[in-house]
Order: sequence, then C-alpha cells, then structure tokens
Amino acid sequence: MTDRQLLIAASQGDQAAFTDLYRRYGARLYAYFLPRAGSDAARAEDLRQQVFLRLLESRAFREARDNAVSAPDDLGPLLFHIAANLLKNEYRGTERRLRRQGEFAARQPLFEQRDSEPDKQALQRAISQLPEPQRLCVDLRFRQNYSIEEIADALDCAPGTVKSRLHYGLKKLAAILRPTTTNK
Repeated sequence: MTDRQLLIAASQGDQAAFTDLYRRYGARLYAYFLPRAGSDAARAEDLRQQVFLRLLESRAFREARDNAVSAPDDLGPLLFHIAANLLKNEYRGTERRLRRQGEFAARQPLFEQRDSEPDKQALQRAISQLPEPQRLCVDLRFRQNYSIEEIADALDCAPGTVKSRLHYGLKKLAAILRPTTTNK
C-alpha cells in the first residue's frame, strides 16, 4: 500500500494501517533522533512516538479522513518536518532553562570569599556586557561546569561554535577587565 492509502485507512480507524506507517517510518525517525538526542535511546524513542502523535493531530490526517483526495502521496517529508519542529521546540525549551539558570547564576557570587568584593563586581559587570551567545557559553562552562559537548547539545550548535564563543567571550572579558586591573 502507498503512504496515501495507509494514511486514509488509518484516518478511518484502521489500526493495522497505522502500524504499517509506524513500521515504515519508525526506524528512520529513530535513526534521525538518536544522534540529536545525545545517543539517549529512551529520549529518541519518546521523540519518535511524539512524531506519530502529532501526525494524528495534523491537518494531513484530518484531511485524509474528510477528503481522501487531499491526502499526501508521501508522508516522509511531513513526518521529518514534524520531527525537526519537535527538536527545535525541545532545544528552545532547553535554551530557556539554561538562560534562567544563567540569570540565577549571575546573581550568585563568582569567586571564593577570599577574593575582594570589587573584583567580584567587576567580573559580574564584565560578564553582563558580553553578547548573549558568549555570555551563555562562558556561564555554562565556568560557572555551571558543563563540558563543551553538553553546551553544544543544550544550545543546538556545533562544539566548534561553542569553542569559538568561549574564545571570543574570554578575549572580550580580558579586554573589559584590563583597564580595571591596570588602574590599581
């Protein structure tokens, strides 16, 4: 059966047709999610299942039920579009959580008690002047002790991008703090 025929049958309550669609695309979706889920098999499986739940709620599914003519011939693009959107939403949620953690951490002391209060304040002011991507990377790396790979996963970017943001962020911090340290 074609994707269209399976979708129409599934939209009319045929569980076997839906199972066939799951078998047809499930392994490919799992393979798509696994590396993007940090090799977490359970997370990849959850995401795969969410794709099929979203399919049941999709306009294509409703249209297949109401008007078989408008059902798509190939479900692959739709399913992978849903998959990509799920990942984007998940990364956005992670980024928001990290940002909130970073804002909380920004209110916390950066140095041990033996460091002077003016130094702490100067560093906090300097960090707040960094562009958001650099500030997030610096915060996650040095205040939250995340690895480069964990930061890359959390921010949905390449490890090289994280390293670059850290490099330029630290360089900018040094430039901001240099006048402060030479005036002492």
